Amino acid sequence: MSALKIAIVGDSDTVSGFRLGGVTRSYVVKVEEPIDAILAELIADEMVGVIAITERLAEANRSVIDEANKGKKRVTPILVEISDKNGPIVREVDPLKALIKSAIGVEI
Repeated sequence: MSALKIAIVGDSDTVSGFRLGGVTRSYVVKVEEPIDAILAELIADEMVGVIAITERLAEANRSVIDEANKGKKRVTPILVEISDKNGPIVREVDPLKALIKSAIGVEI
């Protein structure tokens, strides 16, 4: 089995940084643009193991991301929200901690 790929969906600066790091599956999207077609394509691709999405883009498309997570038939790809060039969004519940807690049942 070959290694799974990482995909990035976000603003041009964030995507450019990931491209410099060697990520080839990259999509530049403005916050007001829908990402449902991109997510469907990436989730259907069995070679994609992680989809990194900038937090602001994820907030603008929360219902699409929640539906994509519910509809996945496999464990992968894992959707991870990352900070963009403006820094992290301050929230009461950290989505990465919630993901880890639901996966292993332990809060970190």
